[in-house]
Amino acid sequence: MHEFGIMSQLVEAVEQKAQELQARRILVVNLLIGDRMGLVENSLQFYFDMLTAGSVLEGAVLHLRYVKTHFYCTPCAATYAPVGANFQCPTCGAVGEITLTGSEFLVESLEIEVDDKGK
Repeated sequence: MHEFGIMSQLVEAVEQKAQELQARRILVVNLLIGDRMGLVENSLQFYFDMLTAGSVLEGAVLHLRYVKTHFYCTPCAATYAPVGANFQCPTCGAVGEITLTGSEFLVESLEIEVDDKGK
């Protein structure tokens, strides 16, 4: 259910950026999402569609790209993505430390439409 709050903030930020860019419409929003965020894709899309109705984002395509959680293994200096619930390093078997990779929620890019005057 926290998808509503996250999408509310996202839509607000993108609308503000659209205004700065003098965009007539936002066509595509490309998001980078870490799997540790625990976000449900269908819920994100539902709230995105609901919150963008009547705005410059109405009808925009929401593209989601997911990033797996990564660990860093101190004994062998390897970075790895766990497989399932196995958090052991595939090289040496030690359990690594969790990194920041996998906790992202970023707007990677926007595709916008501007008026014919190039504004």
